[in-house]
Amino acid sequence: MKCRFCDEFLLNKPLVSLRNMPLTDKFIPIDQTGHQEYLEDINIYECISCGLVQNPIDYDHQDYYKDYQYSVGHSIFSKNFMRLFAEELIKQYEHFNKKKPRSVIEIGSGDGVQLLQFQNLGISRILGIEPSEYLSRLAIDLGVPTLTELFGKDIKSQVPERFDICLSSYTFDHIRNPSEYLQTAYTMLNDGGIIAFEIHNLEKIIERTEYCLFEHEHTIYLTPADAKRFIEAQGFEVLAIDPIATEQVRGNSLIVVAKKSTISHIERKFTKTNNPQFENLNDRIIKTIELLDSWVYAIPKNEKIIGFGAGGRGVMTLAAMSSANRFSAIFDSNFSTNHFVTPKTNIPVVGMDCWDLYSDSYCLIFSYGYYSEISTQLINKGFSLEKIISLADFFPKIK
Repeated sequence: MKCRFCDEFLLNKPLVSLRNMPLTDKFIPIDQTGHQEYLEDINIYECISCGLVQNPIDYDHQDYYKDYQYSVGHSIFSKNFMRLFAEELIKQYEHFNKKKPRSVIEIGSGDGVQLLQFQNLGISRILGIEPSEYLSRLAIDLGVPTLTELFGKDIKSQVPERFDICLSSYTFDHIRNPSEYLQTAYTMLNDGGIIAFEIHNLEKIIERTEYCLFEHEHTIYLTPADAKRFIEAQGFEVLAIDPIATEQVRGNSLIVVAKKSTISHIERKFTKTNNPQFENLNDRIIKTIELLDSWVYAIPKNEKIIGFGAGGRGVMTLAAMSSANRFSAIFDSNFSTNHFVTPKTNIPVVGMDCWDLYSDSYCLIFSYGYYSEISTQLINKGFSLEKIISLADFFPKIK
């Protein structure tokens, strides 16, 4: 197997192995449970040469993302972050170009709520690139121009104009060819243009043992240092890493902001560093799963347990647990009740209309970055604070 960045070989032994895992957004219609679904092992490797951590297997995203429906645009916390993100990128552009940006393109623009923040801040030309037909329709209904396509080098034939700012949130780490992504973005930016992306921070994944973030859909995993080297090798100059306060960003966030540079970057190599935390990562993952199962099994059988958050964290956490069948439902604001069950574990997904029916349950919040907002919603529905627990409470400490 070859590296996605430098085309050298990967280490023979994977850093992480998760058995028989589903796709995070392939929810099963209730009337189709029992049918065959995609369940495959996930193995995460490190490159021998550059040290890039990656999932070398390509899942065919073209059709998969056409039906993608997950969004956080309804969250007050998330909208506040999006506003801060937009303000930060505008500030960075103004600082280096001594003028206001006039155009923004977002790759993987979802329901358009992030681009709407730029529009509200006076940006006259915005464009979203989003492969999901469902999310594209939501964005267009909001008044956000959106092209329903998967981003790649061929996109330039459909979008010949250039932009001042190019951004993405949790999209860059889904791309098969990250170098091509950055090179394409480079050509779509005006001179002095700003590129920014938000992805999951590998350092935090390792520290927290967040095995649920190792997904079929994720292709690469970057530390802040690797992100800087990677993007600078593609002709950008990094301006800021994680410029927004920790308490104002999502649960596991690495934000990189860079400027299109005219300086030629001919060194296309990472300086590989050995990370001893990888040595026992798989063991710590097993321990984390055991802790979660122990918590579930300690709850009396006559008590109900539900989860909150049917995104990747919820789906993947449950898929590795032996006690998933104890969960009566998974709450999520993106779904209606009685339509879908979770992949692999077949737990009913419940919309906001039925949350009050489970108010006597224990609740495990998978979307821990939104814990305060979610716990307030649950308490307003009659849940007891003593029965609400965060996934973050199970993260073991590295000794």
